[in-house]
Amino acid sequence: MTARDRALVVGAGYAGLLAAHVLATRYREVVLLDRDDITDSDLPRKGVPQGHHPHYLLERGARTLETLLPGLQRDVSADGVVLRDFGTGTRFRLPSGWTPQTLTGIQVQSMTRPYLEQQIRRRVLAHPNVILRSGVPVDGLLTTGRGWRVTGVSAGAEIVTADLVVAATGRSNALTTWLDQAGCQPPPERTVPADVTYTTRTYPTAAPGLNACHAVLLYAPGQPRGGGVMAVEKGRSTLALFGHGANRPPLDDQGFLAFARSLPEPFLAEFLATAPPHTHEHRFIDRGNHWRRLHRARAWPDALAVLGDAHCRFNPIYAQGLTVATLQAQALGHSLDRGENVRAYHRRCARIIRVPWLMSTSSDLAWSPRQAPRAARAAHWYSGRLVDRLPTDPGLYRVFAGVQHMRRSPAALASPAVVLKALRRPKEQEGQS
Repeated sequence: MTARDRALVVGAGYAGLLAAHVLATRYREVVLLDRDDITDSDLPRKGVPQGHHPHYLLERGARTLETLLPGLQRDVSADGVVLRDFGTGTRFRLPSGWTPQTLTGIQVQSMTRPYLEQQIRRRVLAHPNVILRSGVPVDGLLTTGRGWRVTGVSAGAEIVTADLVVAATGRSNALTTWLDQAGCQPPPERTVPADVTYTTRTYPTAAPGLNACHAVLLYAPGQPRGGGVMAVEKGRSTLALFGHGANRPPLDDQGFLAFARSLPEPFLAEFLATAPPHTHEHRFIDRGNHWRRLHRARAWPDALAVLGDAHCRFNPIYAQGLTVATLQAQALGHSLDRGENVRAYHRRCARIIRVPWLMSTSSDLAWSPRQAPRAARAAHWYSGRLVDRLPTDPGLYRVFAGVQHMRRSPAALASPAVVLKALRRPKEQEGQS
């Protein structure tokens, strides 16, 4: 991509930390800049507003993260982060019933995002050539000529030069602003609305008698309310209520409990009735999926790479964001090793994004079926037929879970055997195991 003297990463969150880790073995010096004052803490911070809410690494993301940072899964287990089989450690209430309890071979761990970032940050900063400078807000890009090459960033009166700049600026619009200021035409963008609100509380104990993740899922268009409780590190749990559109979970105790009681299953309301005092309470409104299609940009400045939510952000309900960011960090290393330019790297990222984007947006478009394209309506119809069969067909659920966790291609759900099950009348499947 560039000379290998100094790389600069803007944003020291999950994606930025992994980018810095990948760059540390390929550049003489790596500088991490972040506008927040970052300490060695496992508490949410201002620059990551969604950090208060449940996060989940899909198995492909967790496996890739372990490849990048060997021993991480073992080390977090000391804080009670247990490696579990997805089929027996989690359970989800679909419109058609509960997912079956069956071994899937998919290994997952659940922990809070701030704790995961803390564990990654400690390992990244152990590189002697990685420098973290927090409390440094970046306000623009440095470019040569008409902006065809990025040479660093400006942070107030300070100039920080670099051979490669990586933008991991999260959900902010900073990147678009910087490109405008530098005279670079922003890339085409694609947006699919979701309008989901999350209200989350943290409790000092786990929810007794429930799976590590136990949830009622949203499902368009007939199930606009949901919620779940997840066991996380140090014996704690996070409980989140979520709703689409006007179904916004309240913050006050009475409203929070009433919303939980409105769900089709009582387990969250039962936990709330006896739960100890919660330690955190936050609301986050997610407006939807947004993809900066960098691979389609007519012109793009050399030496400026983008990853994480700054490149593509997903509706968090599908738990795809962390996994995609992990795969992008890995792809950055592969591109550097092959001597590719940033445009080739962004094409790699597009291939990573394409499938999870289609999966999430097809579901979100179903909230307004009359406005959805015909292909999206057809995809959601077929997905609904599959969902109808999952509670009574463990084998089908194992295939579905493999696709969900990005360990299998979505083509697995279009095999003749799966299509036959999807199109079969439900009564013909009663009693199957």
